[in-house]
Amino acid sequence: MHAHQASTTHRDPRAWQSALDRALAAHGDAVALAHYPHVANAFPSSSPNPYTREHPLLDYRELKAWATRRGWHVRPAPEQASREERYRPPVRFTRQPSRGRQHPH
Repeated sequence: MHAHQASTTHRDPRAWQSALDRALAAHGDAVALAHYPHVANAFPSSSPNPYTREHPLLDYRELKAWATRRGWHVRPAPEQASREERYRPPVRFTRQPSRGRQHPH
């Protein structure tokens, strides 16, 4: 699953969130993996990233709240990370069982 943005919106979290939302909505499987930089750009932490200036740290609290509202559980997937990604592992989205959830836009 890929959430791509043009360079003009590189640091616009709302644009990254919209792209991530569209990618998840189009994803047919119960489990989706997203690249850390894509998710971190959508949900950047206010703290600086001590490992790289290229990508912000990920604000998991905001990401979890957002994902839950859309019917997904979210967790890091360090077992899917390459050696280069160990400090920025992919993020696993697992679809929650349907229980009359609403999807706010």
